[in-house]
Amino acid sequence: MATLQPPTPPHTLSTTYSRLYITLFRTHQRSLTPPHLNPPQYIKMEQHSRIFILFFFVCFFFLSSIQRCHCFSVQTNVTVGEGLIEKACHFTPHADMCQASLQMDPNSGQADMEGLAVIALKVALANATDNSRHISQLLNNSSLDPFIEQCLSDCVEQYWDSIDQIEDALAAIADKDYHDVNDWVKAAIANSETCEQGFTEKPGYESMVTQRNVVFKQLCLNALSITQHLQ
Repeated sequence: MATLQPPTPPHTLSTTYSRLYITLFRTHQRSLTPPHLNPPQYIKMEQHSRIFILFFFVCFFFLSSIQRCHCFSVQTNVTVGEGLIEKACHFTPHADMCQASLQMDPNSGQADMEGLAVIALKVALANATDNSRHISQLLNNSSLDPFIEQCLSDCVEQYWDSIDQIEDALAAIADKDYHDVNDWVKAAIANSETCEQGFTEKPGYESMVTQRNVVFKQLCLNALSITQHLQ
């Protein structure tokens, strides 16, 4: 009897699955090539062939399913890059701001989750520094109402404290003390809220830095949310 060649395995299978495919075929071929065939044996061979074909296709679909599941798990288990930024920001209270602020940092594409938390804190730190500088410039106006001047002076001090607190949060995250990170960032948020509330202590006055306080708080809340992934 002529020796059969194993058919080419489907190209979608991995090398391991292809080897298993060929091994099954050759094992089956040896079992169906006795030295002499008579009609009953031939009938049995045909029956075995059908069983083999059915068995192979069952194996094929089973192994293909495993392969698809493996690929899916690899795609969803994101550890660095743009996919991780999206994952980190997905559950933050201000997701669009989160993604935009992280993507501005050139190191974010190679950062892990802790690296993204550090970047988020640095963004909040830069914002606090800019707010402090801006409010100091407002104080250069000699025609300010005395109450407004006092409120702005208080805000400068509040932002100085916020800068120190976020720097402490960065030190804590380096030590993997995530509980302290939360405490420091929440204290920084409280300072911006105190700044804003100061303008409401006297009727008829409005804050001159409301939008800046809002943005700073949002950046801090996003950083807190990312830090929670590390705990």
